[in-house]
Amino acid sequence: MFSRLFAITLLVVVCFSAQPAAADSFTKQFIPTHPPRPVPMLNFEDSHGRTFSLQDFRGRYILLNLWASWCGPCVHEMPALDALRNKFTYRQFEVVALNEDHDGSSAAGAFYKRHGLQHMPIFIDTSSRVPSLLHVAGLPTTLFIDPRGMEIGRIEGEADWSSPEAVSFVTKWMQKLR
Repeated sequence: MFSRLFAITLLVVVCFSAQPAAADSFTKQFIPTHPPRPVPMLNFEDSHGRTFSLQDFRGRYILLNLWASWCGPCVHEMPALDALRNKFTYRQFEVVALNEDHDGSSAAGAFYKRHGLQHMPIFIDTSSRVPSLLHVAGLPTTLFIDPRGMEIGRIEGEADWSSPEAVSFVTKWMQKLR
């Protein structure tokens, strides 16, 4: 009797722990940066070898997402980031998805093609130094950067960028720009 009750209890615990996260999981994942701090100067390239920096996006809110094609959680969130990017004007908001693959441009290009990503430019961390400069422990990690180049907060790990809560979160920050 006791072992059967234990098995049922264990089954209930496992089933409930496997349920999808609560609706407010997006904001629970967001780690605010208090006080906001300047993001270090970062240089990276696009798929054509042109050099960019975050300064090129000053005046906009930026989601700086560090990802790699071999990273399972990155694979899941990239299409949602691409769709999120398409919801906002380029004047106010930019997703800088910075690829951390060793074979950068070819891996990122193949990934974008395979997953039908169309709204985010391909950017590559050719120095492989960005995770260290930003104190990133793992991929994916996404920094939310304000128009002055200050880190407002970050999400470490996969986020559901297609959720209404994520869109609402970005919209709230866009309204502060007006």
